[in-house]
Amino acid sequence: MNLKTIAFATGEPGDCYYHEWPVQSSRQAKGWIHIMHGMAEHSARYAELAAYLNQQGFHVTADDHRGHGKTAEANGNLYHFADNDGWNQMVDDQLQLIEYLGSDNQLPLIILGHSMGSFLAMHTCQRYADTLSDRLQGLVLSGSNYAPPWFYSTASQIARVERARWGGGSVSKLLESMSFGAFNNAFKPVRTDKDWISSDTETVDRYIVDPHCGGAISTQSWYDFLRGLAQLSAPAAMAKISKQLPIYIFSGALDPVGGAGKGVKKLAAMLDSAGVQQLSCRLYEGGHHEMLNETNKVEVYGDLLSWLDDLKL
Repeated sequence: MNLKTIAFATGEPGDCYYHEWPVQSSRQAKGWIHIMHGMAEHSARYAELAAYLNQQGFHVTADDHRGHGKTAEANGNLYHFADNDGWNQMVDDQLQLIEYLGSDNQLPLIILGHSMGSFLAMHTCQRYADTLSDRLQGLVLSGSNYAPPWFYSTASQIARVERARWGGGSVSKLLESMSFGAFNNAFKPVRTDKDWISSDTETVDRYIVDPHCGGAISTQSWYDFLRGLAQLSAPAAMAKISKQLPIYIFSGALDPVGGAGKGVKKLAAMLDSAGVQQLSCRLYEGGHHEMLNETNKVEVYGDLLSWLDDLKL
């Protein structure tokens, strides 16, 4: 994989680090998959998936978002998106990166977003539906969820209060306990406090020792993120996603982020009611949050490939 940088074109200044995994021969490439990683993780964790997709003829890219991974390391803001409006800056960053990387190839584009990245992918596809319409051929949502706008708006007000109490760059124990802190409850007795990530112990152990994984994000980041979720989950916003765009949703049936499947089904129903014409949804029995890192990831990879093949790129 190649680690590269591009200066942010909008928002708070700095450099965005991204990985590029090219197909050995560009003439053999049949598609381009851009990955948007989840909260408190980073793009290098998708190297194994990228290698698999390369073998299947897909060019793969993934960036470290603001406040994450190498981008945060270089800019000195690990787990802090931005001082203000960080979520919207991250959405705009994705369009910048897609347009920049897309200038070097003419391949059809598929966006794959995991967890927070799934929301980032949806918001990007809403805001820039017209801009991406000629290039974007598919959207994959991993470890996602749906809740109504009022739910996220209420949560954002709690984050606003916590931001006032502790400061925008600080961490709130209350916000952490309401989110990541509660995710392990369904898996008791547990070996670690990150068992909700995967049933594969090696994956969990690597996640725990990774300095760019698992940290608590700032109160400002929570506030911006929750406000973004309230915006993108509105029915009118969902309707902005192209109705002709094929969408594949997959999740672990025990994933706490998706409400053990309930929120995933609600997301599928919401997209269906918004008029999406090609919609697939898969729940994996016994699966935790990161199906791409689960004990049955070979099956998950194969199912993803089958869906990609059905696109007939």
